[in-house]
Amino acid sequence: MKTLLPAGLVAGTVAAGVGLAGISARSAAVTAACPCCGRRSRHVHSHCVRQLADLPAHGLEVRVLAAVRRFRRCAPRCPQAIFPERLRPGAARPWGRRTTRMQGLVRQRALAFGGRPAQAPGRRLLLRVSKDTFLRSLAADGAGNMAEPRVIGMDDWAWRKGQRYGTLICDLERHRAIDLLPDREPATAAAWLGGHPGIGIVARDRNGGHSGAVPRALPDAVRVADRWHLLDCAGSSP
Repeated sequence: MKTLLPAGLVAGTVAAGVGLAGISARSAAVTAACPCCGRRSRHVHSHCVRQLADLPAHGLEVRVLAAVRRFRRCAPRCPQAIFPERLRPGAARPWGRRTTRMQGLVRQRALAFGGRPAQAPGRRLLLRVSKDTFLRSLAADGAGNMAEPRVIGMDDWAWRKGQRYGTLICDLERHRAIDLLPDREPATAAAWLGGHPGIGIVARDRNGGHSGAVPRALPDAVRVADRWHLLDCAGSSP
């Protein structure tokens, strides 16, 4: 029965009706972490039920009825007296109305067809989602998938060529830009790097102030010369 549900959820009873199947579930975790102080608690205060739309099965819409516990705080000075447990990200997002895998299917159809073109065929596949929800899934998932970068590239970027320059920062694992800094000062770059301690590799050109910002903010990070500047220097050398 556990294979019916996303990771982190344990299935209970299954009830099938006309066009709909309901699966009761609970979290596999014994404790939950307080979002305020981070300490884990096992003292249950009360329960509530989250209803999550899951992938259709055997011609039926599927609803997961997840029993969510509310816990009492462990730290006496924590301002959060009672807090709800959060399901694992692989199961569902906070305040989400669909499981993560169902949300992924909605987003894939939105990427392939758009909003209105995805709505009618989606209903035939038992995806009861409006055209606006299809489009919102693109923005929501784009923000939610922004994981902490591990390998980045830094280079100058011209706001106005010859007059004003900033710093472009790219996630080299996901191949996309993640931030634009207003200038190329070492202090600005060091402040940004200091807020992302998970970065392990920084690719940059060998000129400019970035050479001093990286060891100051991330002394353990590996610094490499990026490929474009190496090829450019090699091509211009006699």
